Amino acid sequence: MILAGNYASSGLIPLSERAVLASLFMAENETDNDTDNSGGSDSDDAGSIKDDWGGSGGKPFFTPDDFDLYVNKITGETYIFHGPDLPHDVERLEYDPDAYRVNVITKDGLNLDLGVKIQWLIRPYFSKAKNVFIVKTKDGESIDGIEVPMSVKGKE
Repeated sequence: MILAGNYASSGLIPLSERAVLASLFMAENETDNDTDNSGGSDSDDAGSIKDDWGGSGGKPFFTPDDFDLYVNKITGETYIFHGPDLPHDVERLEYDPDAYRVNVITKDGLNLDLGVKIQWLIRPYFSKAKNVFIVKTKDGESIDGIEVPMSVKGKE
């Protein structure tokens, strides 16, 4: 398992191979989640995680079954893995740290909610990402991907 070798830190691994590595890390982490070790406080977004799904008013870019988020806290690489085709061409992402939501700005001028609040466990790492890899997957394998810039609302 490569955690932070020369390849990961220098960006020499092609996007498709980085996506495969990230999906392996995700699969490894999913098997470790048999017990609740969340460590989150009750005051930090009290309520069900189900409340975090859905758009913030309009139609979301993705539905909950369409995608997964992954952030490598060591390298800072951030991924959105999705199954179905993207509904629109993505120009950039904008993260709102106050609402914990991501706006997807499309090339045709739409401003859509990603479809989920960013959970407390990945917020510190997600908010530092400058670029996000949006990777299409099928049967656990990466097929295609794009890299889009992300800005943080309130930061210049």
